[in-house]
Amino acid sequence: MKKTVISPILLASSVVVAPAVLAEDDAPGKKLWSGEVGLSFISNNGNTSSQNLGVKARAIRDGSVWRNTYKLESLNEETDDLRSAEKYFASVKFDRKLSEIDYVFGLIEHEDDRFSGYDYQTSLSAGYGRKLIQSDAHKLEMEVGPGYRRSAIMGDNDVEEEGTLRGALNYDWVITPASSFRQEVSVEVGEDSTISKSLSRFKSQLNGSLALVISYEAKHTSSVPVGTHKFDSTTFVSLDYSF
Repeated sequence: MKKTVISPILLASSVVVAPAVLAEDDAPGKKLWSGEVGLSFISNNGNTSSQNLGVKARAIRDGSVWRNTYKLESLNEETDDLRSAEKYFASVKFDRKLSEIDYVFGLIEHEDDRFSGYDYQTSLSAGYGRKLIQSDAHKLEMEVGPGYRRSAIMGDNDVEEEGTLRGALNYDWVITPASSFRQEVSVEVGEDSTISKSLSRFKSQLNGSLALVISYEAKHTSSVPVGTHKFDSTTFVSLDYSF
């Protein structure tokens, strides 16, 4: 098992950023918070009986200096009365704006996937971000920075700790006033394994607050515990409430 010393800069970003965010003072009347909560449920009956319940929530606080993004996700699935999927995910990301297009970030992610071969995986990263495209219809951001990942193997006392290098691209396309598309891609290269993630999301507004969302998530891990798959994907059809 490899042991890696966490960078003091990385630890500082996760400890001191939150108080600074709360102290930010923005112009009165400016809307700081936005977000959405999505619920998807799929039930199949016949030769195969399955039920799928997915919940996703995202909240963004976009101030003059700080932009903070909070995510919560859960997925539960039963097939023929047997649990076939159970996953929980949470992340917090702080972006400190340096200019209209440049920023530095700190990111904490935690995933508990009961069918991944791991009890949990937690990663910390910090680095530099830049807006490559910024228009009314298209936005493209890139991020890169070092990090640290801790993975607890299920049914074992072994814990993998490794330094990482993370790169990410986030693309938003406003197709029409009532529809949009978002693509997120990230690659986290570690000493023991590389984790690649992709999210493709299409949103169609039904009325002022409700929207129909179709999303596809994929994850590939280069090295996994014995008996688990390297590639995992999920398709969601959900109803989202925006605020």
